[in-house]
Amino acid sequence: MLPSVENDNCYEYLKKCTGIYEDVYMMQHFGVKYRKSEVFRDVDALSSYFQNVLGLKRGDVYTLFMTTTVQGIIAFYALNQIGVIANIVHPLMSTAFLKETLEDVGAKGVMILDLLSKDHVKTINDSGLPCIVCSSSDYAEGIKKYGTRAGEAVLKAVFPKFKKAVRYRDAIKTTAPLSPVSGNADDIAMYLNGGGTTGKSKTIKLTSRATNELVQRVSDLDEVHDPGEEAEIIVLPMFHCFGITLAIHMALCNSGRIIPMMQFDARIFNRLAKKNRVVGYGGIPLMFQKLVREKHFDGPWLQNVRLMFCGGDDISDEFLDEFNGYFVRRGAVGRLRQGYGLTEVGSVCTTNSNTDYRRGSIGRALRGVTVQIWDDDHHELPNGEIGEIAISGPTIMSGYYTKDGPEDLGLYTDENGRKWVLSGDLGYRDDDGYFFFSGRKKRVIIIAGYNVYPNDLEKKLAELPFIKECCAVQGWQDGRSIVRLYLSLKTEGDREQYKEQIRQLAEESFSKFYVPREIVFLKELPQTPLMKVDFMKLTQQKSGDPVYQ
Repeated sequence: MLPSVENDNCYEYLKKCTGIYEDVYMMQHFGVKYRKSEVFRDVDALSSYFQNVLGLKRGDVYTLFMTTTVQGIIAFYALNQIGVIANIVHPLMSTAFLKETLEDVGAKGVMILDLLSKDHVKTINDSGLPCIVCSSSDYAEGIKKYGTRAGEAVLKAVFPKFKKAVRYRDAIKTTAPLSPVSGNADDIAMYLNGGGTTGKSKTIKLTSRATNELVQRVSDLDEVHDPGEEAEIIVLPMFHCFGITLAIHMALCNSGRIIPMMQFDARIFNRLAKKNRVVGYGGIPLMFQKLVREKHFDGPWLQNVRLMFCGGDDISDEFLDEFNGYFVRRGAVGRLRQGYGLTEVGSVCTTNSNTDYRRGSIGRALRGVTVQIWDDDHHELPNGEIGEIAISGPTIMSGYYTKDGPEDLGLYTDENGRKWVLSGDLGYRDDDGYFFFSGRKKRVIIIAGYNVYPNDLEKKLAELPFIKECCAVQGWQDGRSIVRLYLSLKTEGDREQYKEQIRQLAEESFSKFYVPREIVFLKELPQTPLMKVDFMKLTQQKSGDPVYQ
């Protein structure tokens, strides 16, 4: 079990958790392993650069415009060590978005990867901010692989165009004395961009305490048995809340060796898993679906896996049975289990585990976290009734970032002064404390006064063998609200017969209001930057729009 959090920031907590172990391997990049001493050496050097060269101080903001890389992870801890807020931004966002976020949060600098820097040189130069440019070869110098060669070529072409830039490998050569900030667990550690519980993108504030408390609670489910040798492939990006809090911070605090992937690729993942003792990983449903359909997925390596998390979107029981069947046949302890959470609660608040789960559920609340089902008047509903999922506890956000608004914007304070995150999601709890997800509150389709929950329909239709993905949204027909269904196919066939099977299953399983009145076949469903089905884009479509085929 991990030690108590006390007043540690994320850097201090990592040091405390790993301090009981020898100089074990901590990270791996292009097959090169780096020990704990080497990682902390570079963290301290980069902290010194931030503090002594850039003049950053406690409470300042620095933007990491990075994929999941060794440099980005080291930068997070380096900033945290001196009390600087890491503004972690999706690196595929537009240059206009980068400009907006740099100005909005008052960033004092930016870190960027060479392969992604070309389109953003002007924006960064115009900002007047200092920039650190990273390369794939920083931690794999001399290794002749495409990723490192391509990065070096881009770096040579782009780096001279920056007005105020330094290479990462030069920044970590700093040796000036360092003055760490300590005991500041309640300081904001990071800004993360999320969908917001109201559907509009917002910047979410998470403290070191909330992050560490979450790591300690989720670590109840399993621990690393062989520090430095057991590994986790980091497939969720660090700008994703689960990626930075659990996939990275939790794995490192448990002294697992992490293998960051700059971009998810099922083929590369399976190849890495065969060569390393991978014991756990987390992802979203689409990633697991791609993994199991890659021809080299199955193998003896599966028996090592003990801890898997799936969240970010719903997943059918049928797929879980298919996926877990591989682990059962290999004698593995691990099973893919659903959990639930959102950035506003640090990523996870309920989960199933290998030993405590209920089919079709999103699990029970984490230790010390309160999850309730509320009506529209913020009153708790009885078990079995559908309402909004509300979460309270030490792992929730401090609020949405705002320059002039209240510090706790986005949180609901009850009559006892307790703060809650109102998720905007619907669900219910059974008599044994297991929670079940019913869909987004805003996605409820009202037909003739009857509530239709798209998530329930999608899960049921996923049982049909020809459906790859499906998404139900509200449509209109002759001025009346209807269910419009979008789907992609695993195999081509008679589409009219497919439609008939869909309507028949919907009518047999639910009321007549659930039966899709319009069914649209797409080659692939559109996705958000976080690889979820973009139901908002589909909701906004009309017959004749380009998305139709």
